[in-house]
Amino acid sequence: MATKRAKKTDVVSPSSAELRKAVEAIAIQPKSGKITLLTRKLFNVLLAVAQQADESGDTYRALLSDIVANSAFDSNDTALVKEHLRRMVSVQVEWSTGTSSQKPGRKWGISTLIADAEILEDPTTRRVWVEFSFAPKIKKKLLDPVQYARLSLQFQSQLRSSAGLALYEICVRYLTNPSHLTMRESWEWWRPILSGTPDTEAGDEAKREYKYFKRDYLRPAIAEVNAVTNIFVELIEHREGRRVAEIQFRVTERKQPMLALDEHPNVFDSTLVDRMVKIGIPLKEAQTLYADSEENRIRAALQMTEQRMRSTSLPPVRSAPALFKDALKKGYAPPVEALPSTGGGKTAIAAPADDLKARLLGEYSAYRRREARELYEEQGESEREIARQSFEEDELPGLGAHMRDDWRRRGLDSKIVETAFFDWLARKTWGEPTDGDLLAFTLSQSRAA
Repeated sequence: MATKRAKKTDVVSPSSAELRKAVEAIAIQPKSGKITLLTRKLFNVLLAVAQQADESGDTYRALLSDIVANSAFDSNDTALVKEHLRRMVSVQVEWSTGTSSQKPGRKWGISTLIADAEILEDPTTRRVWVEFSFAPKIKKKLLDPVQYARLSLQFQSQLRSSAGLALYEICVRYLTNPSHLTMRESWEWWRPILSGTPDTEAGDEAKREYKYFKRDYLRPAIAEVNAVTNIFVELIEHREGRRVAEIQFRVTERKQPMLALDEHPNVFDSTLVDRMVKIGIPLKEAQTLYADSEENRIRAALQMTEQRMRSTSLPPVRSAPALFKDALKKGYAPPVEALPSTGGGKTAIAAPADDLKARLLGEYSAYRRREARELYEEQGESEREIARQSFEEDELPGLGAHMRDDWRRRGLDSKIVETAFFDWLARKTWGEPTDGDLLAFTLSQSRAA
């Protein structure tokens, strides 16, 4: 199972890599501190970097730009990366071979996710590097695992909840198992693994009631994994009388995900940070909120706040930041919990029509951005310059200060600017999407599945 190793100084591109993740590191239980979506994603990217690197030393390194892929972060804007490196050094996790059963020969251990990390700038090239290492006790297990699951970091980039990513990692391991069944454990055992929250920090209600765990974590995670990965997951509940005592999952393979994948996967969806800044939240606070919260909940709270701000039939919003933070904290703008049918006779959990349309609009927008990019790249430089100038004059003034700064500094090399530019170009070329456009897009995706 040896893989080709790159020299430590080589530029590694983790966003398109496949990760061999040791089974001991998959079903990990946090014991102090929370494992967020970004913490889990960044840990996987660092693992992929280390597995591709030269094994001659104990420290690994990669360009910061490679680690965050196409997100809009540079040497002057690394707050989120630093925050999650801190968490990986401080969060204690228990690892095992993936079950709570104490059978002969099984091992248990506790450690932090990484031992140390450093961000430094090369004074000659001005390139920014991230250096990191793993605890000696678990390094060999992580970098040269005997038993492991093959994870796609492209699928990882599409998952927007910690529970969804944790469930995907666990279920991929059992895809080639003859039974296609995961381990069977009490639902209380699954709760901290999927939520990323230690039992000591979970509310009494969350620990006591299965129905809340199912509503808040299981259902959204299953729907998300089924929508954007190459596996289909079904929940199996084992009851004692009327009470659900244990759960497990059945895993089958699909040839391709139901929804089209972004051709430019990234670790951080920095467009959400920019949207928070646009409604009046200071940049540093927006970064902290993004680091501490699930992306799907941020997206839902933003959508609700933005719609409320545009409303002409309701009183003006006194404070958009306060409305957004209240919605995010209390969860009364719930995340999308389900998606359309996955095909093959299997149907995802039902969701409100508005949520389904919002998700479909998002996928259609990604498709149109790709079409607009192709159109732009086919044009001559003079036509491209006219398009950039029109965007700067007509669209950019109405966008957030963070977006305008990125345009001045980086132009289309910035992910958030690139997204806004090609959204604008698509609207300018084809107009706003109609229901007929969405229907045609849905049918084309169904035929391709």
